[in-house]
Amino acid sequence: MKEIFHEFGTIIISIITAVLVIGILFGISVSGNHGILIIAGASTNKEMIDYTTYSDFDAVVMWHKRSKPEVAYTSTFGRFFAIENANFLNRYNAKDMEGVIYPMDKVILAKLFTDTMFGKVLDIRKVDGISVMSLYSAIDGSVHFASAGIYEVYFQIRDRENLTSVWKIPIAVDERRD
Repeated sequence: MKEIFHEFGTIIISIITAVLVIGILFGISVSGNHGILIIAGASTNKEMIDYTTYSDFDAVVMWHKRSKPEVAYTSTFGRFFAIENANFLNRYNAKDMEGVIYPMDKVILAKLFTDTMFGKVLDIRKVDGISVMSLYSAIDGSVHFASAGIYEVYFQIRDRENLTSVWKIPIAVDERRD
């Protein structure tokens, strides 16, 4: 017998340990649940909560669907002409998500609405992609187009909710005919 325990002692201890572990995992009973795995799993089962029934959910949906700030050209100022200084920024308006319209020269140059609207001119380019930002004066918001053609101005607008949008607006510049 001593030789059997000496030869197979490790195997016998392993078998006894396995039987005890299996007994613990599947034999314990708590509140009608049998086995340690089922008992532990019972405490992790949670109820599914429908968050769409909360009253604030509609407000959250509206908040995410709100419109980004917009830039628009005011057509009452007429056309741009080559080789003359034109008041550039006063021809544009910025509109926030609530529909409030701000004059672009007041937003960018005077910075009167820094707590509600912020904007800047990112670039002015010819249609072929060449930047002509040097023709724009950041001091007074004027532009001096050197030649007739189609240009594109890029505005970046950010409202008080930190919604930011970039707008590309084409500009047709005509030659002055006397």
